[in-house]
Amino acid sequence: MRHKLIIILLLLSYLLSENTAINYLWPTNTSKTITTLFGEKRSRRFHAGIDVRTYGKIGDKIFAIESGYISRIKISPGGYGKALYLKLDDGNTALYAHLDKYNPEIESLVNKLRIDSNSSFINHYLKEDKLRFNKGDVLGYCGDTGSLSGPHLHFEIRDENGQPINPLKGYYSIEDTLRPIAESLAIIPLDNNSFINGLQGYSLFDIEPLLLNNNTNTYKYFIKDTISVIGKFGIGLQAYDQINSSPFDFGIYEIELLINNKNQYKINFDKYDFEHDHLIYKEIDYYLLEKELKSFHRLFLNENSQLDFIDKNSNKGITLDKGYHNLIINVTDNFNNSIQIQGVLKGDIVLPPDIIYDNNNYILKTTYPNNDLSLLISTRYENSRSLTPNYTQIDSTTYIFEKPLKPYEVLELYNKDLGIKSRSSFISFYDFNPYKISGDFEIEHINTHIKINFIENEFSGYNAKLILKGKNEEVIDLNRYKKNILTTGLIKINRLNNINQISIIYETEPEIVFNKSLYGTIFKSDIKSSLRFEEFELVSNKGSFYYDSFIGIESEQVKIPKNYEKISDPIIIYPNTIPFKENLILKYNNNNISNGGIYQYNETNETWIFKGKINKNGSTDVKLYSGGIFCILNERKSPIIKNIFPNNNSYYDANDMNKISFNLVDLESKINHNSIEITLNNQAVYYDYIPYRDYVRANLLNELEKGKNIIRISAKDNLSNTSNKEITFFIK
Repeated sequence: MRHKLIIILLLLSYLLSENTAINYLWPTNTSKTITTLFGEKRSRRFHAGIDVRTYGKIGDKIFAIESGYISRIKISPGGYGKALYLKLDDGNTALYAHLDKYNPEIESLVNKLRIDSNSSFINHYLKEDKLRFNKGDVLGYCGDTGSLSGPHLHFEIRDENGQPINPLKGYYSIEDTLRPIAESLAIIPLDNNSFINGLQGYSLFDIEPLLLNNNTNTYKYFIKDTISVIGKFGIGLQAYDQINSSPFDFGIYEIELLINNKNQYKINFDKYDFEHDHLIYKEIDYYLLEKELKSFHRLFLNENSQLDFIDKNSNKGITLDKGYHNLIINVTDNFNNSIQIQGVLKGDIVLPPDIIYDNNNYILKTTYPNNDLSLLISTRYENSRSLTPNYTQIDSTTYIFEKPLKPYEVLELYNKDLGIKSRSSFISFYDFNPYKISGDFEIEHINTHIKINFIENEFSGYNAKLILKGKNEEVIDLNRYKKNILTTGLIKINRLNNINQISIIYETEPEIVFNKSLYGTIFKSDIKSSLRFEEFELVSNKGSFYYDSFIGIESEQVKIPKNYEKISDPIIIYPNTIPFKENLILKYNNNNISNGGIYQYNETNETWIFKGKINKNGSTDVKLYSGGIFCILNERKSPIIKNIFPNNNSYYDANDMNKISFNLVDLESKINHNSIEITLNNQAVYYDYIPYRDYVRANLLNELEKGKNIIRISAKDNLSNTSNKEITFFIK
């Protein structure tokens, strides 16, 4: 009987919790379609709520999801735009962002606050007895204010401590029967003894689905080949979720990693602390984000990681014993739809084939028996299509194949051992003139190590070595990482101390040498550091880096558009594969400069993006969050003010003249949000600025008297180029 009573009580508790979980009203009548989930990646932060689709419309209602009072009203041209904070009676807070306008009662208060503060932008906190609302009351209307890419409602629930919590876990439910989808697995080296399939560097593997049940759309996900790993490594996962009747891809709710059925890592996006935003690139792999343009979840902890999402017992890197190990990754969405990814890791390495090549007869001979040698042919160029040559295996060590036709000049070979792929070996069919060797150096940050590559324009087939030159010289062997890439593998950052040049020497007759000046320094994670280059200075503070990092600066050749005046030569700050934990300061010291700004080059669309203005004394401070290409530029184009309402010299009825609106455009240095001024008959008019639409509007609070009226508009861009407009209109 006692056991039955316990079961009944547990059931009642569950039902009550479920009832509580769905008790909140949906925040809007616009739709129940979600476009972004809680915890998804944003630039340098996690998404703190959900985005509700408005299908491009503005003006749909937002509701009080529960009884409470307005605790904060915030209006700004960026960020959340017009935002409203509703403190609920249960202690949580509901946040509504990007609103078009508030309900009349709140609008009236906002107008008073603007007048009192003499500002269009406000951030005001209210006491409990000021503005109370009941569940279902209309609080405002969906819009497109603030920093966004289109109209939508951003909605958050925050707990009693002001920390965001997942609205879809315990508060709301939507129809979702679709399972997550996994695409790629990354094996990430974590020390200089890490080798993945014989390579020192990131290795990516496709995750393949196998349909188990067509009726239930059930798949088994697996990694096709066994992966050879030695040394310390981490695992990354590229996966996304889908929701019924939605065209969007979504973030994952929970990921669990097991090796040999032992839990190694777990993350679930339930709640987090805003103070941990800077740790986003400990959860998302920044290197893969920059190199592959894809988001990979890191399934391991970095040192001192404090993210609330991650189970604190998670691994800080894995080292395997010799032998085979089962890999399982469980991926779950917000509504318990899940998939399992299976694979096999081997704590060992498969050696690349050691080949004796007879060019005259096209005979390959291995120095040891191998029953699974894979042969491919391709051109000399990177990322070219590969073909399998026709060949005959004579015995366990001998292969004969047909002479390939040009341009298929490069033979690639790799061993397989029980599904484990080795590092490739490459052979050229034709003699390559060493004087045709060309390429460029590349320095990559891979976690706490450096990797120096030389990327050939054409495959040379020659071996080479790298020399670090400074107070002392150090010779490092180079391996052919890929067909056109020679690499050092991972080297410790401190080996670049006092190094001012790197050289690559090809083992040709005579030797071919390439040199690169190295102007950089090791920035310490725990102290303030700086680096000067010509008139530029890069400065870090204590805690600017996740770990000690090598940062270099050099000149860069980039075309400057005609509408800009070039003040400095462009520079590149490298590598760009490492994020900064906190911003670095880029300074430019030249007292002869009267105006201009620091711009960053966007290589994707070949445009320059304004980063900061030069001060009157010729200096500037610009905050950087990663490397890139920068230049001091000036432009003298003033903002464009157009499509003004009311029209100049026009007549209106008093009841038709209730707003002022216009478009404000500046494609170069962008509009200075705080520079916009509007007066009507010499009285300040308070406005909403919507950067997304290059649009400014101001609602007129009082009916205008008959006769002549004058509107004056002034706006500046970030380089203080100014535009002014005066409009005269008449009330009939």
